[in-house]
Amino acid sequence: MKNNQIIAVWGNPSSGKTTGAIRIAKEISLKKKNVILVFCDIFSPMIMTLLPSVKGEEKSLGSILSAPEINQETILSKCITLDKNKYISLLGYTQGENIFTYAEYSKERAVDFLILLRHLADYVVIDCSSVFAYDILSAVSLEMADSVVRFCSSNLKAVSYFNSYLPLLADRKFNLDKHIKVLSNMKVNEPVEQIKELYKGISYELPFVEELENKFLSRELFNDLNSKDSQEYKEAIRRLASFLMGETSEKISREKAPIVRKAKMNEEKISLFKKVIAYGKGGAK
Repeated sequence: MKNNQIIAVWGNPSSGKTTGAIRIAKEISLKKKNVILVFCDIFSPMIMTLLPSVKGEEKSLGSILSAPEINQETILSKCITLDKNKYISLLGYTQGENIFTYAEYSKERAVDFLILLRHLADYVVIDCSSVFAYDILSAVSLEMADSVVRFCSSNLKAVSYFNSYLPLLADRKFNLDKHIKVLSNMKVNEPVEQIKELYKGISYELPFVEELENKFLSRELFNDLNSKDSQEYKEAIRRLASFLMGETSEKISREKAPIVRKAKMNEEKISLFKKVIAYGKGGAK
């Protein structure tokens, strides 16, 4: 099983990548692995849309990246934990912040930040901005990540997006050929099979799930999915997380996928993120 891995989640706008990043992080945490979930988007800060009870003015990703110096304690002091899941910690921009809120930071600062994160948690899941050309942290994450999960919507607007943005990742350092492609938010009225041919090499398929949309609207994306219609989505995320953790040796398409059973854990592991309490916890249910 892999540890100290950086997983970058990227995709076209409205592809469900943020929801996917959350579900991947939650699935990994069920294996009692510590996960830091980073939301890069400064254009539409996510924290307050996910955890309405958090007062995050002093717990912003921007304050870390713009600080004169950063270390592990600096990062932990800005982490937000969940009351119901001590294995997940969040970092992101807070309500009202924008690209002018903080001083600009360099690529070197983003690299240092990711290196520190790698040594703080078993897994770091980074929800990259769709407009990574204007976000240094997202671009560096796509370069440094051990795995990149690419969320692709099943419509022509998404195809147009990738036709425009994939050339920006043409350099070999981005390892485009190793991206894990996920066809996401599939709806019954969309030309799924034709779109799959355009993307070439879809490994996982995630259907549109009304329950997920309702949980987003009610700010409950970290809660369990219980509807019958969500089972296919849950199983695909479970298989994807297993592959990212090294529990399965290859990417498997949905049509040929065997059921992956949860691995039994032989020992209990104390959550690393209990450390956060020492620096001031901003939690939410």
